[in-house]
Amino acid sequence: MATPAVLGEHVFFGTEGGAFFSVNWKGDAKIVWTFTDERNSQPFRSSAAVTKDRVVFGGRTKKVYALNPSDGKEVWHFATRQRVDCSPVIVGNRVFVGASDGRLYGLDLKNGDKLWEFEASGGFSGSPAVADGRMVIATDRGVVYCFGAKEK
Repeated sequence: MATPAVLGEHVFFGTEGGAFFSVNWKGDAKIVWTFTDERNSQPFRSSAAVTKDRVVFGGRTKKVYALNPSDGKEVWHFATRQRVDCSPVIVGNRVFVGASDGRLYGLDLKNGDKLWEFEASGGFSGSPAVADGRMVIATDRGVVYCFGAKEK
């Protein structure tokens, strides 16, 4: 259900079976590691956002996860009120991601602390897009929001 993310020789993706994989796509397509949330096995429909230090994605577990891309160990998770099918976007040292209950979160990439929250009229299943200092995201009710610096 989600688009894989690529960093170097690794591709990252979640499954309907509740597993998240890192696969070395060069050569024999070997599985490098697998992550599962032992406490709550639900599908991962969110595409990952990847940096050299973090793989960030959401789950139907009502959580946003950040893993170490080299070994798949959980660095942090952030609990939301509803499922997270929306794919996160990383901007500098922040992660932005929406949940199905209409909350859009800005999280610290390093530790998962909530830095910002916005409540919209409708859930988020699509992903935010970022360009030219602005973030645009639409709800499942057809409302489009734009956040960013004002023109001077």
